[in-house]
Amino acid sequence: MGLEAIFADENPSTRKMVDAFAWMLNIFTSVAIVMVNKQLMGGAGYGFSFATTLCGLHFMCTAGIGLCTGGSRNKVAGDEKNQTGEKMRIPPNDVAMFVVVAATSIIGLNMSLMLNTIGFYQVCKLAQIPTMCFLELVFMGKKFSRKVVQAIVVVLMGVGVATVSDLEMNPAGTIAAIIGVVSTSAQQILVAHLQKKHNVTSNFLLAKTSPYMAGSMLLFGPALDELITGKWVFDYTWSSPAAFALVVSCGFAVLVNVSSFLCIGRFTAVSFQVIGHVKTCLVFFFGWVIFAAPITGRNVLGCALAVVGMIYYSNAVTKPPVAMEKSSSQTAVGTQKA
Repeated sequence: MGLEAIFADENPSTRKMVDAFAWMLNIFTSVAIVMVNKQLMGGAGYGFSFATTLCGLHFMCTAGIGLCTGGSRNKVAGDEKNQTGEKMRIPPNDVAMFVVVAATSIIGLNMSLMLNTIGFYQVCKLAQIPTMCFLELVFMGKKFSRKVVQAIVVVLMGVGVATVSDLEMNPAGTIAAIIGVVSTSAQQILVAHLQKKHNVTSNFLLAKTSPYMAGSMLLFGPALDELITGKWVFDYTWSSPAAFALVVSCGFAVLVNVSSFLCIGRFTAVSFQVIGHVKTCLVFFFGWVIFAAPITGRNVLGCALAVVGMIYYSNAVTKPPVAMEKSSSQTAVGTQKA
């Protein structure tokens, strides 16, 4: 049985195993790539401070892996089939829309990081969950229960306490932050929406979009990085350790992309963001272990509060609504009496 068949298996026990595997893979690789990139990009490391170009290289490797694995499965491009036996297709206009939104997300977040303080940048990242909820409510008619909203508030409070230190705003930085938050939220919603709309797998969607993401990032990335850092990536002096760190970063990026698309497709963009904040807590921990980064009592308190919120959120989204059950049972009783 191939991986796609395992991921599509609706057997409850198999589904739980795949769900757990997807989350564990995403959390592990997301934390690992932060640690590697800190060494690769940091001033105390190898100083490769070209974030947008690095994203382009990540997507180029993802596209290369997708091309190789796709080619080994199918001699004719586009012959992949979903679990119903239908050939998977995504219209070019949907691919183009996704690439534009995703590229805007990366550029917006990088510009926001350049123009804003770390504190305001972290607040903007926290704003992604409410933004996703708003977009899903307006464009998809999705509603969220009171317990889910409460859990989201607790998580945001916890991560905010742990990460936000200062708040300084400026017009250009605020505009860049708004563009970054809205486009990132829309991009993650589209990951789930396009999989369901066209009945395609997460790997198929990633394989179809990653080449265009790589092309756009590598085309505009060097100029954007020069604007942000004042240096051209072409002038970077490579060393063997820096090249090795880049290879490891690209390897982890492939796994991050694959697991992210898989998680969002199997759950929701909001759940991916909420539960994904456990990665923030782990980044604090491993930053302390590996790089001796200081951890304050405020960091510990915030992470603990965030974990409580995540547990509450998991319970809220998996537990069936009691009110609906009571209402349906009362209706059934009333019908019998009538």
